Amino acid sequence: MIALIGGRTTAAFAAVIVVATLVFSSFPTNAGDATVGVDVDVGVGVGVDVGTVNDCDNDGVGCGDLIMLEDFTSPRHEWNEMNDPVMGGKSTGTFSVDKDRGVGVFNGKVEIVSFLNAPGFIKAETETLYDDDEPWPDVSTCEGLQLIVKSSTSPSYKGFRVSFGNARPPDAMHYTYGYKTDLHLQEDDNNDNKFQQVKLPFEEFTDNWNAGTGDAVVTCAENKEFCPDIASKKDLYSIAVWGEGVEGNVDLQIQSISAYGCNSDSTSSSVSSSSIVEDEEDYESSGDDDAITIEDFSSSKSSPPINTWRTMNDPVMGGRSKSSVTIEDGFASFKGTCAIVPFLHAPGFITMTTGAHGIFHKAPAIFPDVSNCKALKLTVRTNDVDNGYDGYYVSFGTDRVPGGHHAQGYKTHLEKDKIQFQGEKFGDIVLPFSDFSSNWSDSTGKTKVSCKDDSTFCPSIATLKDMKTMSFWGEGVEGEVALDIQYIGAVGCVSNSNNSEEEIQIDAADVAAGMVVGGGGNNNNGGNLPLCVAGMVASCAAAAIIILGLFAAHARRRNGTSRLTKKSNYEEVKQVSFDVDFDVEDEVTV
Repeated sequence: MIALIGGRTTAAFAAVIVVATLVFSSFPTNAGDATVGVDVDVGVGVGVDVGTVNDCDNDGVGCGDLIMLEDFTSPRHEWNEMNDPVMGGKSTGTFSVDKDRGVGVFNGKVEIVSFLNAPGFIKAETETLYDDDEPWPDVSTCEGLQLIVKSSTSPSYKGFRVSFGNARPPDAMHYTYGYKTDLHLQEDDNNDNKFQQVKLPFEEFTDNWNAGTGDAVVTCAENKEFCPDIASKKDLYSIAVWGEGVEGNVDLQIQSISAYGCNSDSTSSSVSSSSIVEDEEDYESSGDDDAITIEDFSSSKSSPPINTWRTMNDPVMGGRSKSSVTIEDGFASFKGTCAIVPFLHAPGFITMTTGAHGIFHKAPAIFPDVSNCKALKLTVRTNDVDNGYDGYYVSFGTDRVPGGHHAQGYKTHLEKDKIQFQGEKFGDIVLPFSDFSSNWSDSTGKTKVSCKDDSTFCPSIATLKDMKTMSFWGEGVEGEVALDIQYIGAVGCVSNSNNSEEEIQIDAADVAAGMVVGGGGNNNNGGNLPLCVAGMVASCAAAAIIILGLFAAHARRRNGTSRLTKKSNYEEVKQVSFDVDFDVEDEVTV
């Protein structure tokens, strides 16, 4: 082929391959964006786009069903107005419901806070719901919020914002909560000040915003960690409208607030468990070669445990639970009583724990990197002859749900039916990392939103690299605790030395099974590995064609011969082309 084409055509052909190389190289990788955006066809699931606002008509046709959240013709919630509480704040506002017109009226003025020399804020927010109040509807299958509004101060006033929920990123100020986005009204060309329909996709909200200005610090598009999670959409907690960060007069009249693009089918935005969780038997039958030891108490006779283990009991006022930990005879014995806390009229908790906890226990624990593993393996038994206690839990890590209080780490339930009785041999329990969730109740220990329902709450890569803490619990169930622990390890581990494409590429199963990147990404760009390889192959082929083509052209000039001339007709050229058999995959080995 090279000898046939030669000369200028060779250079042109090589140029085409070089251009193809650049095209292959221009495809983005998956680095830093593994939590969502994984383009895997697993149904409506974690990181899978279920539709955009641009797919919808202006009247909402094609967007799915609407779920009404607040209709001011008959409001469901109490609304309270609040002004900037900062020292020197002078902003003022009011919120009232005009029942005759069926609108909520938000008026006021945002002033400069003299102490900060910057604009303050005013906001109107629904009251926090109590147990006997009507709960917010579940909008986790919807695309965003829709407001029917108008304003006499827009578009000149550009400080309108909308927020919902009580989530906050780690280390945020306590009064900085909720997912927030800007509210922009269209300019009214006719000056007739009609009501407008404004759609705010959930993907435009973020809980990482500046407490002083209200502006987004990190958007949902920039880091999926700050996007609204399923738990917050299942229970909105509250909705607020703001005039913030911009000095000026505020006027906003609201007819209704609803969620649009809602999927009324039974399919929710969660991945089915069958698509993300490997069978526990796969790990139980695996050998020791794919296991990593975290703590082995069976060797305590000859050498002490890796970490120091101690007990912690419920610190709540009046807590009466008590516990002890002893390590001898090749196992750790965790015993105690989980008692009713009189003040709460509910069971407390006891723990066997290691690692730093608060200001009283700062000693760090040593944990291996298990980020390439799939599950936790425990070798345990119980002293409970009746096997009736069902309040055993295990947890690890220090991550908290945004807006959370005492609950930290990733926790799962140890089902009593899986624990061996004393008198029998110790039994193995395998807990896939997808069974653990950071969204659990700090009063009962039970999971509120599972990793399978929302990958936001799956163990992060950073935590799996260093768990920092681990605890065994007797929690939320009154009774006697008696648990013997012989071994703690991780199984289903893959060696870093074998970087096959299967190990490198992130798929939806890895995401939901616990391989979720916390705070950025895992710099994994295996998703486009085939394109990178194709680019490399094309580069090598282009270089070879140019060099050989130059040699061929030089030889022809010396011999004065050529297979093709300017007089060659189309049929000759086509026939020569069909005679050529050049397959890059056959010729190049990567």
